[in-house]
Amino acid sequence: MRKLITITLIGLTSYFSYGQIELKPDFDKTVKFLQSEDYSKAQKEFSDLLSKATDNKLKKYCLIYRAFSYNGLGNYKMAIADLNEAIKLDPLDIASYTDLGKAKGFANDLDGAKQDFEYVLTKDSIGKQAQAALYYLGKIAYQNQQFEQSIKYYDKYILLTPNDPEVYFNRAAAKDMIMDPVGSIKDYDKAIQLDPNYKEAYANRGVAKINLLRRNGNLFPTKEQAMDACADLKKAKQLGDNTVDDMIFIHCDKK
Repeated sequence: MRKLITITLIGLTSYFSYGQIELKPDFDKTVKFLQSEDYSKAQKEFSDLLSKATDNKLKKYCLIYRAFSYNGLGNYKMAIADLNEAIKLDPLDIASYTDLGKAKGFANDLDGAKQDFEYVLTKDSIGKQAQAALYYLGKIAYQNQQFEQSIKYYDKYILLTPNDPEVYFNRAAAKDMIMDPVGSIKDYDKAIQLDPNYKEAYANRGVAKINLLRRNGNLFPTKEQAMDACADLKKAKQLGDNTVDDMIFIHCDKK
């Protein structure tokens, strides 16, 4: 879902079979700068390629990749400008709207990002771009404290891609925020089933289990009652999550 750069690379590689073939070595070299996260060098080289490109398809891809380079540099304003130009050259490429929404999200323009992702969903309801749009709309809704709406986006995403542990984790976190520990525990269960080393899921599931005990009127669960929750907290600690130290001290290390 989030490997959109790779998808674009495949498309342009085939393009060079009939496009500006003389620029292919320079393009391939510049792509390697981007892949190795040398964003400054990539940005400069894609700018140089743009000065030589005469074909609109080549210009589009150079703009998209330069936008990725700007994203890596934290220059989201320039990334957004490049993606807008790429869309002008090819308004039917839905992936560019996804990339534009992501750049706006990085720039904290959540309303603008939401509009782009919602537009993507009008053009793609089940494919990779739809999955990306639903994922980011879920994150935006969560950041806006619209937790029930966030859950609805993740519900739709999971129908399309049922084996992504991160999205079960994200949906569980939203359920935590609406005080649904039973629902969140089920989602953390699924995230851990898909990724047995998901330390954050163990940590959050342990906390959710403590909250479930408290919700049932047990404000100070005994060490025995918290045993299951403590197993999760200690597993998270074992996997390297030190944020659980206080919870372990309070609920698991009592005499």
